[in-house]
Amino acid sequence: MNSELMADWQSRTIDGIRTRRAVESDWEALRGRYDRAFGGVKTHDFEAWKRQFRLEDIAVVEDVTEAGEPRIVGTAAIIRTTVTAPGGAQLTVAACAQGMVATTHQKRGIYAKVQAELMAIALETEADVFAAMPGPGGSYAYVGVTTHTRHLRIDRARAKLRAAEPDSGRVRESSYAESMGELRRLYARWQQGTPGALDRAESWWPSALHPRAFVLTHADGYVVYELAGDTVHVRDFCALTVPAHRELLRCLLGQGEYVRILLDTAIDDPTPLLLEDARAAAVTGVDAGLSTWILNLPKAIAAREFRADFHGVIEVADPWGLSAGAYRLDITGGHGTWTPADGAAADVRIGPLELTTAYFGTHSISEFERAGRVYSLTAGAADALDRAFATTRKPFNTTPF
Repeated sequence: MNSELMADWQSRTIDGIRTRRAVESDWEALRGRYDRAFGGVKTHDFEAWKRQFRLEDIAVVEDVTEAGEPRIVGTAAIIRTTVTAPGGAQLTVAACAQGMVATTHQKRGIYAKVQAELMAIALETEADVFAAMPGPGGSYAYVGVTTHTRHLRIDRARAKLRAAEPDSGRVRESSYAESMGELRRLYARWQQGTPGALDRAESWWPSALHPRAFVLTHADGYVVYELAGDTVHVRDFCALTVPAHRELLRCLLGQGEYVRILLDTAIDDPTPLLLEDARAAAVTGVDAGLSTWILNLPKAIAAREFRADFHGVIEVADPWGLSAGAYRLDITGGHGTWTPADGAAADVRIGPLELTTAYFGTHSISEFERAGRVYSLTAGAADALDRAFATTRKPFNTTPF
């Protein structure tokens, strides 16, 4: 894939700097870099965490100005995974992780070199989607927000479940170690039905969650949580049905020695609506989570489920030249095709970020049109596209990387 942005990244030359792929002997130096950049890797099992990566998917930038003493001054890696499209299909993902440049070498264009190498890796993997989760200090201008996370603070004493079915007794306490296989199976069911959710490799489980965390399981869900001070910290919550959601929440509310429950949810998660007084679940913030850029639009469009028919030409106005052009989008009976339409008059003009975000259902076409980020060039075309891209639930991801 050629573009002005990629050409710029790849053409930059920096004296004394070399870019290559990682080798096994780099791990000690890489871990040192992670310590300096992020305060260490956030993992409970470093060896398990390492298994997420292939060495050929890790870009390394070295300072080679001192002969015989190269030093790693920048790095980033790709994690191969999948993401759920609206309708349940899986798209392959190249997820950008652990991106950093040493403070001694910033503002030299080094991270552009890292990004060029990462994009080359993503194309080598033939991923359908490029993904990132920019931290507080960074952003990627060419990816669109795909999921949001809503932070809830539940007043445990005040929160009461709405009158409904009595306690079913179907929730079981267990340790993390003994329930890991069950959690993996439940999460896989949830992930495959949740747009924006990433798959979890087997190595993720011992790496990401504390081995002494408390676990509650239900036939259709689970919760993993920790206790600290007067607070219940929910680390992973998965409910496939309303009864499972209610029963797991009932058990969390039964933690009588604790004042509050902290729980991260999707924007449209029903937790507050399960309570007699929804105000007992206060929203303390909403953060952007997963951000993506669709690399393979023909496959992504063919994989997605649509809510209405659409027939028209979409102009992708891409300032970076990554996916610019005119394309015919034909949607019939919930299924779509995306083909080049060079020279055809466009009905809708949209940017690649807006297209990606609307694809997953994070924001609607009509929202972007009101913000002046989507333009209807044919009367009613944007409204028709909005109806086609409508989704029944907001995308959500609980798997950071």
